[in-house]
Amino acid sequence: MTRRLTLLTLILAALLLAGCGASQATFTPTLSTSGTGIVHVTPDMVTVSLGVQTQDSDVSAAVGENNAAAQAINDAAGLVGVSPADIQSTYFSVWSQPMYDEFGNPTDAVTYTVDHTLTVRLRDTSKLGDLLQASIRAGANTVQGITFGLQDPTPAQDQARELAMQDGLARAELLASTAGLSLGKMKSASTSLTAPQPVYVMYAEGMGGGGGVPTAPGTQTVQVQVYLVYEIQ
Repeated sequence: MTRRLTLLTLILAALLLAGCGASQATFTPTLSTSGTGIVHVTPDMVTVSLGVQTQDSDVSAAVGENNAAAQAINDAAGLVGVSPADIQSTYFSVWSQPMYDEFGNPTDAVTYTVDHTLTVRLRDTSKLGDLLQASIRAGANTVQGITFGLQDPTPAQDQARELAMQDGLARAELLASTAGLSLGKMKSASTSLTAPQPVYVMYAEGMGGGGGVPTAPGTQTVQVQVYLVYEIQ
């Protein structure tokens, strides 16, 4: 019985030592770092929200006037070069408001207000001033916002990824050499993308003077972060 217990103990000890040896044999020191790639690009698309508001004591008249103005804006946008597929009605509302006399008493009169918002996507930013001017002349009485963006952000994102990888590798090499080590093969890589932030421009109601409205698209920033793990020797 004692001999059997001793043999079992020796076997268990051998297994534990073998496990420790395997763990030590498979352990490889690593170095983790990150890299950043930033690309500045000029927007090649702009989205504009154009509003038409009409009022009348007759609801049909208010809607009819609004419809005519909305169609005129559609036509004006087409003349500037906007495709019909890039014009969308994004809001339409009809509401009534009772009228009051000079003493604050309600009367039988009612005013109907019609609001219609058209979202227009322009793929030639150089024509934005012409679009705004033409839309105002056609009947738009509010411009709720102007947003510059990119039709296809993929090329800028790919360029930012390349720059991020180069930056990450350079940082890893610097850290390793400073520690008196050398880099081995890459074990893992992951990325995170900071999407380009739209550039918003507010345009005040009633600023429809002569000539095209002066605008400036500016630039947008595309940023990619990479996280790298290398073996070190």
